[in-house]
Amino acid sequence: CALPIYAALILPDFSTRIAVLDFDEFPSDAKEQLPLIRFRLKRSVPFDVESAAVGYWPQPTTNKRCDVLVVMAPLEIVARYEAPFRAAGMNPGFVTTSSMAALELAPEAGLSVLAKVTGHTLTVVVREKSAIKLVRCLEVASQELDDIAAVLLPTFVYVEDNLNGRVENLILCGFGAESDDAQRRFTEELAVPVDVLR
Repeated sequence: CALPIYAALILPDFSTRIAVLDFDEFPSDAKEQLPLIRFRLKRSVPFDVESAAVGYWPQPTTNKRCDVLVVMAPLEIVARYEAPFRAAGMNPGFVTTSSMAALELAPEAGLSVLAKVTGHTLTVVVREKSAIKLVRCLEVASQELDDIAAVLLPTFVYVEDNLNGRVENLILCGFGAESDDAQRRFTEELAVPVDVLR
């Protein structure tokens, strides 16, 4: 009897919805957690949350408050991406998104921002040490640095206004040949150290 072959599947960010939900009190019983998360996201996603694949990670903050990182995708989308692996006799035992996988390569340090470009999709992840505070995934007109800056600048302002701190580091991913130019430009414009994820 052959042992099963497991594979890690990395989904494009735009195929999922990633959110950070804040709760004054998050139940400790797993049976209560998922229905609560589905209820909170019901009106903000363009698909049926009851039949969606959901992954979530509680990130305790102060007192009983809790920020919960949630990744949600329609089951039919996940099944489409899993199909080639299953046809090859593999079991996609670990499924994540592109930006969450990229974060594994980024050092945890203070309040940082990851800006990840894939085609016309820009994903911005704000992280405070190991806790994810904000995720934005949006379509940009182009990979031109002006279009990227138009998203990063207001994100930095939002972080300063709402997270009571300044961004300490910007990490770029997926900029290819533009990496050096982006590093120089954003170091100057945003006044923070800029690293390129390699």
